[in-house]
Amino acid sequence: MQNMIMRIKKFLTRDVKNESESKDLAVLLRFMCILTSLYMLANAVYFSMNAFYLFAILTIPVICIYATAFVETYENHTKIALNLFNYTTIASSVLFTIFAGWDKNYQWLLCIVCLLIFFSVNENSKYKKNHMEIVLISLVAVSIVSHLFGPHKPGSSITNFFFALSTAIYYGSAVAMVSYYFSKKFNATEIKLRNYNQKLQQMASLDALTQLSNRRSMNEYLSQLAFEKEKKGDTFCIAIADLDFFKKINDQYGHDAGDFILKESAKIFEQTMEGRGKVSRWGGEEFLFCFTDLNLEQSYNVLDEMRRLIETRRFLFKENDIKVTLTIGLEEYYHISGIEGTISSADKKLYEGKHSGRNRVVM
Repeated sequence: MQNMIMRIKKFLTRDVKNESESKDLAVLLRFMCILTSLYMLANAVYFSMNAFYLFAILTIPVICIYATAFVETYENHTKIALNLFNYTTIASSVLFTIFAGWDKNYQWLLCIVCLLIFFSVNENSKYKKNHMEIVLISLVAVSIVSHLFGPHKPGSSITNFFFALSTAIYYGSAVAMVSYYFSKKFNATEIKLRNYNQKLQQMASLDALTQLSNRRSMNEYLSQLAFEKEKKGDTFCIAIADLDFFKKINDQYGHDAGDFILKESAKIFEQTMEGRGKVSRWGGEEFLFCFTDLNLEQSYNVLDEMRRLIETRRFLFKENDIKVTLTIGLEEYYHISGIEGTISSADKKLYEGKHSGRNRVVM
């Protein structure tokens, strides 16, 4: 039994061969053709039980057309199948509403057509406009005609209950099916767009070479951090580091070597700062560090440890053992100085360190 269900499911959800056609729309039309055919079959039973034999017979060609639309979805003719389904549903809605009366709710079959037309992403606006006009004209026409002439005859209470039940099941299932299909499609598009925007935002906030935060991203982070810390009366520390004699490395070993040093140094910086704060590439060979919850002395100890790691690290590039050292200026944030003033102060201490021999942390 389970294998049979799986085979039926596989058959109904089979992909279309033509790449320009939509698999999802073809699958939706298959289910809609089956559901609407069953509904029309229930109507044939209703008509027969109320001796409306002519209309019971008329449901047969309607079901046959839905069956044709079903087959067309497997023949890479999804648009033909969609048109067959829509036109047949419109004609059935008009004919049965005029015959059975407005109170039998056949006119609301047009709403199913509206959903399929309006939300179809595969059709252009002109197609939608023309078909929506057909639907609206049909709805107005059946409203006028059915109210002028009234229903043919009411039928028994049992058959009316049977009809009302089958109608409720059909409309509920059809609306749920179409809504599920289009919401799934639109949600997938929205998720894809959101992920793409997040990726763009991430790319805009990262330095392309080192994959650290860039200057713009760090400035935004510092502004937010300063706002939060000032509300609590707390402070934090900012440091600027510069790779010593970086220009000589580029001149002697080439820019590829320089890029290698920057990337490898960035890895050490990021590992050292994990759980302690944030690091960004500030520009060129300069890096900015922010210690969110450490005081000046604690920040100094971390930076000096990092300086020693850089000094003792063997940077091997194409058999060249490149020695690298680091000079750092450290300053504590004060709201009077602000972010720019604190960074400027750390930068001055950095240059003090350079003028006093390099490879040190100045606070």
